[in-house]
Parts: sequence; structure tokens; C-alpha cells
Amino acid sequence: MREARAFTLPMAARAHLAILVVVVLWAGSFSVIKTLLDHGVAAVDVALLRYAVAAPGFALVLWRAGGLPGLTRRDAARLAAVGLLVVVGYHVFLNLGTGHTTSGIAALVVALAPAMTLALALSLGLDRLLVRHVLGLGIAFAGVAIVIALGTGREISLQSARGPLLVLGAPLSFALYNVVLKPLLARYDLVALTAASSLIGMAGLVPFVRGSTVDAVTGATAADAALILYLGVLATFLGYILWNAGLRGLGPTRAVTYTYAISPLAVLIGAVALGETVTPWLVAGGALVVGGIALAQRTSTTQRVAAGARVWRSAPSHGET
Repeated sequence: MREARAFTLPMAARAHLAILVVVVLWAGSFSVIKTLLDHGVAAVDVALLRYAVAAPGFALVLWRAGGLPGLTRRDAARLAAVGLLVVVGYHVFLNLGTGHTTSGIAALVVALAPAMTLALALSLGLDRLLVRHVLGLGIAFAGVAIVIALGTGREISLQSARGPLLVLGAPLSFALYNVVLKPLLARYDLVALTAASSLIGMAGLVPFVRGSTVDAVTGATAADAALILYLGVLATFLGYILWNAGLRGLGPTRAVTYTYAISPLAVLIGAVALGETVTPWLVAGGALVVGGIALAQRTSTTQRVAAGARVWRSAPSHGET
């Protein structure tokens, strides 16, 4: 028993550490994106260069996972939709919107992704509606409304709301991604699915290559190149590896709990690194978003035991930025 305990405790510690590193990497990526946009890198080019850097790693993961044997034509079409939603849809909306708002507000709007996923699942009859779902979703959506309308501290206008409204396309894309992906989970390895969807999404970004993309590469300063490497290597590929490592060690219930810290930490990083203003309304709205999502996603003791008993080999890496 002592030997088993001595073996499992370090594993649990490593899992906690892995998830903590992911939280910091994903929270920091909002400020990195905002900095690149402020330096004149186009929103689509930020997404393109990020996945161009991460693509070789995902190709290696897909090869090591054995690919997707037995993939049918219908499932291939679904996988293509998944890749376009989670890479093109999510990142283009996020980057376009962040260019017109602060990184902290963008992070709080993106935090709505689990609530949108749940709302979509409930509307399609994929989940059973409970009172806590209604309360949690209502609180979370009210929080985002406060963040969009009052979070900047400026007078309410279409101009001030433009960025956050564009960012809303990112969590919506991620919610659709989760719903479209679900039927594939029972038939294929999730590691391979995640890697394949990332590569398909990268291919979906290729038509957006323009002269500005080439200029962004050839004219990048050392600082901008380092930021792009941060997004591609650390936040995207390494984040995927560490998230899966943490998920294996902790299980989904405990791992997901850590993600509630991403948006508040992103707000803090934006305030410290970029000098972004943190208004009382932003704090209040953010608290409602995080609290509402936590309430809506709260599981019963029976559900927690069942979740812990499953074998979780991996999880999608795109619930970040």
C-alpha cells in the first residue's frame, strides 16, 4: 500500500502542475494576441502563423496515434467541419474581436464557451434540463452582457461593443465544435481526432494567405517572432500535451475546475503587462460569468464518481485561445 501511495502521489502532483502550467499559458495568450495585433499583424495572420508553427507537432501526434483507421466519408465530412469550426471560426473571431477591445474583455467573453456548449446541447436534446442549468446559464449570460456593455468603462455605444460582439463568435464556434465532434468520440481515438482537426483547420486557413502574411514572416521583429512561437509552440501544441497529461492524472471533473481561473488570470495579465483598465463592472461581470458557468457545470456526487471511473485518454486542446 505504501509503495502504491508513493507512486500515485508524485503522479498526481505532476498532473496538477501540468494543468497549472496550461492555465498560465492559455491566460497569457490573450495578451500575446493583443500585442501582435497592436504591432500591426493582421488578425488572420496571427491565426495562420500560430498554426503553421504548431502543425508539424500535430502531424507527429497524428502519426504516433496511428491516424484514423476506418474513417468513413460521412465522418470525414464531420471532421472537416470540426477542424474549420475550432481553428478558423474560433481563432479568426477571437483575433478580429480582440483588435477592437482589451485582452481581458476578450478572455471573459471566450469564457462563455462552456455555457454556450451546454445551451446548445440542451436545445438539441443532448442533455437533460435542470434548474441549475437555467440559473447558471442566466447568470453567465448576464455577466457577459455586463462585460460587453459596461466592462470598458466607456459610454455604451456600438463602437465600444464591436470588439466583444465579434469575440462572441469564438465561443459560439467552440460550442458548435463540441456538438459536431461528439458522435466521432465513440468511434475514433480522441488524440488522433484533435490532431487531425487541427491540421484540417490549418488547411482551412491557407486560402487566407496574402501579401501581409509574407510580410508578417519576413518583417517580423525578434519580439514578434517570439510571441508567435509562444502561441504556436507553448499555448497551442505544448498546451495540448500538458492538458492531456493533467487530464489523465486528475480526471475531467478536477481538471475542468482549473479552467475557471483562466479568464480572471488573463484580465490580471492584461492589466499588468498591457496596462489595461480593470473597472468594477468588468470585475462584477467576470465574476458572474465564472460563477454562472461553475453553477451550470456543477455535478452531483454520483456523476463525479462515474466520471472518475472512466478512462480519459485525452481531451480537445481548443478550449483555450
